[in-house]
Amino acid sequence: MKLLNKVVVITGASRGLGLEMANVLAKEGAIVWATSRSAPPPNEIAHAEPGSVTNIQLDVTDEQSVLALFAHVQRLYGRLDVLVNNAGVGVFKPVEQTSLEEWENVFRTNVTGLFLCSREGYKVMKAHGGRIINISSVSGYIPIADNGVYGASKFAVQGFSQICNEEWKNDNVRVSTIFPGAVHTNMTEDRHFFDPSAMLVPKDVADTVLDIASRPLHVRIDEVKILPPTGIL
Repeated sequence: MKLLNKVVVITGASRGLGLEMANVLAKEGAIVWATSRSAPPPNEIAHAEPGSVTNIQLDVTDEQSVLALFAHVQRLYGRLDVLVNNAGVGVFKPVEQTSLEEWENVFRTNVTGLFLCSREGYKVMKAHGGRIINISSVSGYIPIADNGVYGASKFAVQGFSQICNEEWKNDNVRVSTIFPGAVHTNMTEDRHFFDPSAMLVPKDVADTVLDIASRPLHVRIDEVKILPPTGIL
C-alpha cells in the first residue's frame, strides 16, 4: 500500500472531489480525516484506523475550528503526513456584477481558509516533513471571462503556494498545486454549458493527489495541470 499508516487531512470532503480523494487515499492504507462543517467535532473522535475515512468537523473560515482540528491531530499522532486543501466555493459572473459580499465570501473560503489550514498543518509537519496539496483550477493560471472572483482567488492560491514552498523547503514540507480543468461535480453541474461527457471525473484528480502524496519528500512537485481531452474546459 502506497500510504500505509500515513496521517492525512482533507478539507471539503463531504462530497465530490474531496470525498473521492478520501476514499482513494484510504484504500492505499492512509488514516484519512475528512472534514466538513456538519461532522462530529474533534473532541468526540479518539481514534482512527489505517485504511479508514473518519469524518470530522471543520469550518476552514473559522480560526478556532482550524486550531482545534490540527491540535487534535497533533495530540493523537504527533505528526501529519499529508494535507489536501480542497474546500472551495465559486461565484461565476462578470466582475461588474459581483458584489462585495460575494467577493469576500469566496476569498474567505478559497484563500483565507487555505492559509489557516496550511499554516497550522505546517506547524504539525515541520518536525518530520510532509506534503500540502492545494486544489486550484485552470482559472488560477489562465484568465477566463466571467470567472472574476473565483479566478482571482485561485491565482492567489498559486502565489501563496509558491511562497510557502520557499519558506518551508528546509523543513521538508513540500507544497503542490493541482490545476484541474472542468471536473464533473456539483459545482459544474450548475453551469449548464459544460458537456459532462467531455469532462474529467473526480477520480482523475484523486489519483493525481495519490501520486503526489506517495512520492518521497526529496521529490518536489510544484504544479500539476490535469485537463480533459478538449483542453482547458
